[in-house]
Amino acid sequence: MSRLHFGKQIFSKTMIVSSPPVSIVIPTYQGERFLEETLASVRAQTYPALEIIISDDGSTDRTLEIVKDFQQQTALDCQVFTHEHLGMVDNWNCAVSRSRGKYIKFLLQDDLLDANCVSEMVELAESDREIGLVFSRRDLLLSEEAKTNDTCLAIVRQIENLHSGWSRLALVQSGRSLLSDPRFLEGCINKIGEPSTVLIRKEVFDTVGEFDPDLCQHVDIDMWCRIMLNYKVGFIDRTLSFFRVHLSQQTLQNQQSDRISTDLQLFLRKMMVDPCYSELPTCLTSAIYVKLKEERDDLLARNTTHQQRIQELEITESELQAERSKHLHLIEKISTELQKAQDVITGMESSKFWKIRTTWKQTKRVLRLPDND
Repeated sequence: MSRLHFGKQIFSKTMIVSSPPVSIVIPTYQGERFLEETLASVRAQTYPALEIIISDDGSTDRTLEIVKDFQQQTALDCQVFTHEHLGMVDNWNCAVSRSRGKYIKFLLQDDLLDANCVSEMVELAESDREIGLVFSRRDLLLSEEAKTNDTCLAIVRQIENLHSGWSRLALVQSGRSLLSDPRFLEGCINKIGEPSTVLIRKEVFDTVGEFDPDLCQHVDIDMWCRIMLNYKVGFIDRTLSFFRVHLSQQTLQNQQSDRISTDLQLFLRKMMVDPCYSELPTCLTSAIYVKLKEERDDLLARNTTHQQRIQELEITESELQAERSKHLHLIEKISTELQKAQDVITGMESSKFWKIRTTWKQTKRVLRLPDND
């Protein structure tokens, strides 16, 4: 297919003649910090047939003000939907339900798209009607504070160069071949990437359903896996999106609350028992079983260790309680003896002899006589 080049913009003749509509879907919530930059990357897209769907999840910052300015300044068809706070996943589903394009291009509120992202992804998707998902390389953008944050830097090490985790990637291949990859469960399980790095054929959602609100960290890879079970996948070996790492993002919050490991267990169990995964390749089912068994055995071992530690602490607590009781008894005994001594002293001080003795000692001090008492 021939191409026409206009500077950095790249168009195919087929696209110019007939461009299927694409919905750029942007779920927002308290996104004022990076949203203007994100929307600028939308405005820079070279693809001619776009609608912009912005679904706001009850933001109270400047998000809607920024969106309104964009809506007034752009010639693109931009629709904004607002609602009470639903949560991240339900907001994604709401945004998808509002879209009308043949393809859906997700763009999260902190991320960026290369100017040719939609054009190149649509061209690949249109080359084979059995393609349900297209993804590409993506780079990471670190906010200034993330560059010195240990947790953020650890996340970066885990998720950079995701595509290199596959044994083999082709321009177009069966999704099942990716699910059968022996390295599927190694390293970061989401080797496709975040929503901003994928383009999805809209009809896919009629086949595989919505994003699962029971998941948090693995909600995207759950969707990618369901798509891979039913469709081919396209891969563009070029950076077409940019995922931003910063201190307020959901991944960091999940990491700090230890929700990631729990969510992974939930996702893997879903792959084993949910009817939507009934056609999962046997090799992956077996690998998941082994992984879950290893996780269970590890949890049992850790539980045994914790129980032993609890018993040790209980013994220590019992010993400390006995020592404390002993000390309290001794304190009580000493207090009683001190009280008796005080009573004796009080009695002596009130006696006639004690008063005479005290007067005599005072007289000797006045007369400067030696006090031999």
